Amino acid sequence: MKRVASIMLTAVILICSLVLPSSASYNSSLDTSADIAFLVSLDDGTVIFDKNADKRAAPASLTKIVTAILTIENCADLDTVITIKQSSMDSLKGTDSSTAGLKAGEEISVKNLLYCMLVKSANEAAVVLADYIGGGDIDAFVGMMNDFASKLGCENTHFMNPHGLDADGHYTTARDLAKITEHALTLPIFTEIVNTVTYTLPATNKSGERNLLSTNWMINPNFKTYYYPYAQGIKTGTTSKAGHCVISKASKDGYNYLGIIMNAPKQDVNGDGNPDNCAFLECKKMFKWAFDNLKLTKIADPSQIATVIDVKLSWSMDHVRLVPEKDVTALVPTGTDSTSVMLEVIPEETPSFVNAPVKKGEVIGKARIMYAEQEIATVNLVAAEDIKVNPFKWVLHGIKVVFTSVVFRVIFILAVIILGIYIFSVIRRNQNKKRRRKTKVIKNFRNIK
Repeated sequence: MKRVASIMLTAVILICSLVLPSSASYNSSLDTSADIAFLVSLDDGTVIFDKNADKRAAPASLTKIVTAILTIENCADLDTVITIKQSSMDSLKGTDSSTAGLKAGEEISVKNLLYCMLVKSANEAAVVLADYIGGGDIDAFVGMMNDFASKLGCENTHFMNPHGLDADGHYTTARDLAKITEHALTLPIFTEIVNTVTYTLPATNKSGERNLLSTNWMINPNFKTYYYPYAQGIKTGTTSKAGHCVISKASKDGYNYLGIIMNAPKQDVNGDGNPDNCAFLECKKMFKWAFDNLKLTKIADPSQIATVIDVKLSWSMDHVRLVPEKDVTALVPTGTDSTSVMLEVIPEETPSFVNAPVKKGEVIGKARIMYAEQEIATVNLVAAEDIKVNPFKWVLHGIKVVFTSVVFRVIFILAVIILGIYIFSVIRRNQNKKRRRKTKVIKNFRNIK
């Protein structure tokens, strides 16, 4: 009877899982004109939108995020004043680079060079910083960039220069850039600079004050088409090979997202006859969709039965229910709850049976939490009740285990071999005694004669 009840309960669970409603995945909810788009939650790492996130592509000036990280982490005093070399300026001749109007021989602090590089996207500032941090060797600095990316786990990234101008072998991916940028956001001075709309560069020995205007129009209220009030930085980039690129962070109502757009076109979107920078528009669209449609929701809890497995060595119960170890929350579309997801047991991590005793809350297996055919989380499965062991069955099981174990078999075989050798040696010894007695009798008989 208990076996029948167990089978019926399992059947009910399977039927319920088949009728769970399905919805469109996050990717199908968004469309983008950009070749590459990536949106990730900075709160729990959930990937919200992914279009070609692992495709290698030219990053343009997004490269400067790495240059900034290495500068900040390898310069003890950002107020250190350095003198711009002529060679640094000459390295950019003929490149039609974005610059801040810096001059050879100009004395400027490392911090102000960071403002030039991150706010104005000045290429000469990137070269000057690379030369300084690299000890006068820009190639050595580029080596530091690649070492940093590798240590961060960026498997599809390789740099050839510190500024991002197109070059063979200079590439990265949106997913790798997310790792890099999340690291950069742990540096307070970085987050302060990249969220600056305008900056007044103090007068130097070569120039009076200069005003730097951010290339990121998503944070500038004057650019109404692109401005997004919840955006914070971070960096833009544009080359013929990279197209239009932007990385930005947005925060609202306790939710934080990182958006990355690469190789977006420039085209007339609003019909006013002027081409629009689609990198800004697409990033803004991703942020708005996430804030409007996603909520952190409880999607699983210990009241849900994931599966039922057999229990051996108990007379009171022949099965145990497995439930989620704890409440699980995830970013899912508004209106989603625990009835909209499916708990999918992971067979290779969940046994088909357990031996009593079983303690309530004991971790036994693991399950995937599926929404719209996508894995959105995993959770440990635990026993929903205590199950006591039957002493008699336990003893019989122990005996069976002992007699069927490899160790016992090896010992038994060795014992048989030893016993055989012993018996053989006893027989041989007895045979030898008999021969000796027989020989002695014959000798005695001959002596009598």
